[in-house]
Formats: sequence, structure tokens, C-alpha cells
Amino acid sequence: MRLLAISTSTPRGSAAVLDASGILGISTYADLEGHAERIFLAVDEALAAAGVTRGELTAFACDVGPGSFTGVRVGVAAAKGMALGRGAPLAGAGSLESMAFAAFASGAAGPDDLVIAALDAKKNELFLGGYDAALTPVLAPLHVPIGEAAAVVLRAAVKPGGTLRVVGEVAASVEGLAPLVLRGAAFDLPDAAAIGRVALGRIGVGSGDPEGVEPVYVRPPDAKPMAT
Repeated sequence: MRLLAISTSTPRGSAAVLDASGILGISTYADLEGHAERIFLAVDEALAAAGVTRGELTAFACDVGPGSFTGVRVGVAAAKGMALGRGAPLAGAGSLESMAFAAFASGAAGPDDLVIAALDAKKNELFLGGYDAALTPVLAPLHVPIGEAAAVVLRAAVKPGGTLRVVGEVAASVEGLAPLVLRGAAFDLPDAAAIGRVALGRIGVGSGDPEGVEPVYVRPPDAKPMAT
């Protein structure tokens, strides 16, 4: 299987090509407002780095959020279009769970630890989600005021012998969370490499229908439909 994964839920946009052996090629950029224009260039760069053509791709994956509403929509729509165009399976992976996965996969978090991932939700709020090493959601994704984040995190249940870990660059500046925070490029923000690695374990085990992949916003979007 040769899988193309994309992530556009945060200012870090990325595309990665993977197979069972690992990451074959990756491209990243920083541009929260420019995902629609830049993600396909990143795809081309990742394919070139991997030495893979579009016709050789057999599966796709995307970051379904939470994060930037526009970014998540762009990523899901782009991935659906590519998967449907190729008649290939598509799997979604959450931004928060992919950050937790990266912490476990890198060895920064141990097998009995609980990793809570944090992303900036704007409006003085954070998106939080907590996962064990099997990516079982111990704390389902939610949004909380920054001032309440530490209390929510510290209430999370940790396995005996495990340690509570927090990832996400925004968490380092939150009062009460800094001592728990792990820093690293792989888990400061979600990226396509982690999204793809999570997705590789899902395609072929009941996941893969592009129509079933939808954005996960966690909170309602700010924009409201116009009354008719």
C-alpha cells in the first residue's frame, strides 16, 4: 500500500507519502490562511521526494480536526476528491490523536502513560483530547477555556505506573500545564506523517469509504447560514 496523507488543521500544513516500511517523502509549510492554495503543491513535493507518481497511490488519509474550521474543511475536501478520483480508500485521523500517537511512537511517552494533546482553539480556548498507547480516547475531544484547562487535564485518569503527559506547543504557555508538557516537532502540532501512520492501521479493517470521512469540529463554526 502506498498512502498519501495530508494535514491542514493548523498553521503547519503537510503532505506525506508512506508505505508499510515508513515515510517515503514529506513536505511541510506554515500558512494557516493558504491551505487551499498550498496543499496540492505540498502533495507534489512529497510525491517527488518519495519517487512516487499519483497513479501509484493506493490509499489516502487526512486530518479531520479539530483545528481551524477552514483548514479542516480544505483538507477533508481535498482528500475526498483525490480518493474518489482514484477509486481508492480514505481514512481520517484526528489532529489530537495523531499528536498523541507521535508522542508514543517517538518514545517520549511510555506504554502506560496518558497523553493529552492540546491545540489553540482561539477565543481563549483550547481543544483537548487524551489517549492511551492504543489511541483509546480517555478524554474525548472537547474545547475548554484556557483558564480551566489545567483542572480538566489533572482530573484525567492515568493507569497505575503511568504518567500524565501533555503535548502541543500551546500548552507550554498555559498556567499549571508547563511541568507536564513534552516538546518535539513531531507532536507540537499535527502533521501528515503521524496522520498517515494512524491511517495505515485503519484502512482494510472496516475503514476506507471516502463518503464516511467527515470533519470533526468539536464546537459549532462561527459562521452561520444566512436566513432565507
